[in-house]
Amino acid sequence: MALFVLLFLVGNAMNFSLSYMGNTNEEVAAQIIKTFWWKILYQLIKIFLAYLFIGGALGALYYAALEKTVGGMKAPWRRGAISIASVALLMVHVFLLITNKLIVQPQLYIDSFAVHFKAFACYQDFLTGHVHPLAPTIPLVIMTAAALGIVLLAPPTPRKYFEALQTLVKSRYRVLAALVAAVLLLALFLYRLKDSFSAAGTVFPNILVLSSDAVRPDHLGGNGYGRDTTPNIDLLMEKSIQFRGVITALPRTFPAWVSLLTSRYPLTHDIRHMFPRSRERNVPLESAGAVLKTLGYRTAVISDYAGDIFPRIDLGFDRVRALTFSFDTLLVQMLLEKQTFLMPFISNRIGDMYFPELRGIAKYSHHETVTRETINEINASRGAPFFITVFYSATHFPYSVPFPYYKKFADPKYRGPYRYYKQVVISMDGAGGAVQEDSDADRRQVIALYDGSLNLLDREIGKVLEHLRENGLLDNTIIVFTSDHGENLYDRDLGMGHGEHLRGLPALEVPFVLYYPGIGDRAGSTVYRFSSQIDIMPTVFDAAGIPRPGFFEGVSLLRKKEWRDGERVDAYCETGLWFDYNRLSPLFFHHNRISYPDVTGLMELDTSYHNELVILQKYQNITNAAKYRSIISGRYKLIYLPLPGGARYELYDQAADPYNEKDIAKANPFVLKRMKKLFFDFIDEKSSGNFIRVGDFLYPVFSDPIM
Repeated sequence: MALFVLLFLVGNAMNFSLSYMGNTNEEVAAQIIKTFWWKILYQLIKIFLAYLFIGGALGALYYAALEKTVGGMKAPWRRGAISIASVALLMVHVFLLITNKLIVQPQLYIDSFAVHFKAFACYQDFLTGHVHPLAPTIPLVIMTAAALGIVLLAPPTPRKYFEALQTLVKSRYRVLAALVAAVLLLALFLYRLKDSFSAAGTVFPNILVLSSDAVRPDHLGGNGYGRDTTPNIDLLMEKSIQFRGVITALPRTFPAWVSLLTSRYPLTHDIRHMFPRSRERNVPLESAGAVLKTLGYRTAVISDYAGDIFPRIDLGFDRVRALTFSFDTLLVQMLLEKQTFLMPFISNRIGDMYFPELRGIAKYSHHETVTRETINEINASRGAPFFITVFYSATHFPYSVPFPYYKKFADPKYRGPYRYYKQVVISMDGAGGAVQEDSDADRRQVIALYDGSLNLLDREIGKVLEHLRENGLLDNTIIVFTSDHGENLYDRDLGMGHGEHLRGLPALEVPFVLYYPGIGDRAGSTVYRFSSQIDIMPTVFDAAGIPRPGFFEGVSLLRKKEWRDGERVDAYCETGLWFDYNRLSPLFFHHNRISYPDVTGLMELDTSYHNELVILQKYQNITNAAKYRSIISGRYKLIYLPLPGGARYELYDQAADPYNEKDIAKANPFVLKRMKKLFFDFIDEKSSGNFIRVGDFLYPVFSDPIM
């Protein structure tokens, strides 16, 4: 325990700071400490107790093993020698475990270990480049197993267990003990069977939505990508119908999922960015999950850090297995990420129980947890149809995945800043500054990390699909593979990430692979046409034979007669908040926008509602007015860009120019005029007249009382 107290002190002395995503702002940190000092103190005590427990438990294990090994030694220095030897074994245990974690999850230790000394960085570099994680694991397992074996199995322990059992059998309490054991066994049996008593007999199939953040359909192996990224998804595609050209409603996670699950655009459901206030989220929303629940479906959503939006809004799920995003959660995560010597011991299922906030750390993907909980939820649905939405975070930046996936497609000679993960650093002081361009090697590495993340996702999806096959559920389950949005990966001049602009397809197109019972000769086919993310649930309902709810704005892509042909809008999309703003950036979208503070200047704590981070009320209208908006009709795409001097419109032949490199607005005035009319009519219809048009500029109606 004394050793682990020392590790606690050393680790916190080396790393204690309140930084996030590599950003440290002294003024902000001072204000946080002043306001939340008691919460910080509570968490530090909780962390300290974890150190004590781990040190005490392991120390007791090695001490007991050594004591039994030396037997009846009577030397006066016996206890001291055993204590010193047990501490030495414990230090070896810590060293081997940290070494293993430096190889398996190097992302967790870059900012708290490798940055402090060049020797540490060289050691980690050597490990990840030349050592397999089994090298430290094997001696660690042997050492721990040997200690456990000596303690549990060495004489006279078995005899003592037998004597204790004999005493119990002969005692006056034997009947009571037998009764308690029987009750416990019966309770366990009934618990295992509890879900088999749920309502059955429905003719509707199960519905399983498998997804991950920021998946690009053109990076799937089955779509001709150069790397073998998705063998399991490719096999699913061979049995499914795929729709290409499906456009996200808004390339940010929160609004995109609300659009997908309600089959409505943000103009209608009014979740327009990642940080809506509580009154916007608590407006009752009609959703696919709510409808399916009335039909007897067992509904659930399962996710890790990118799915922290699901506990914050009611989308019709009975069970929500995800961590709520709040400042309290963020505070714990900032403290935990600094615990160099504790993280190796708690980055597991037991650690998740003691520190549930671990599930929300972006550098610590919980893909195996999501898979395990998905399989458990499928098993728990015996006797009733299920509607389960599964949302992995593996492919979300910073593309932080464990060994061997962070190096699977990478250049082994690469030693740049993105060797293990791609972090996006946002300025917290708003000062901005010259942007250092990523080199070609950096860009190739980031794409390799993304592809490795996609390969890991494919492995997890393969586990779920195999479970369905083994349990005979494929013949009665609709399977959807999709995403919330795509991802820009240095394509042309589109930059990195998503949500800042609407040019090109990489950040806007989402995969939509649909398997359903009775698919017949449609299996393995691909439909190429532009459509919207809001069409996914209507298509699923159609495949399931469920009547489409009246609130759905989308159409079924399985029915050609419902396609939006002719003078119709095939897809609509709008941007989210500007997450970063820098006039010195070479990226075009930094210079063509109505400016407001970057995301760190837009936020406040909603102290009256769970300390959630929300957008400041005074920025609600300007951020809505500043959005880029676009429509696609047929082969053409119109982008509306509000600027300080007035609105600008760009027109692209989306079919022939997927990266939107050639604006054809001036050369096609009649097409531009038609598309603008479609655009304004669409905005007016879907927003219920909530915009005022002045010339070609759209102003949101300032209906908020605070304005």
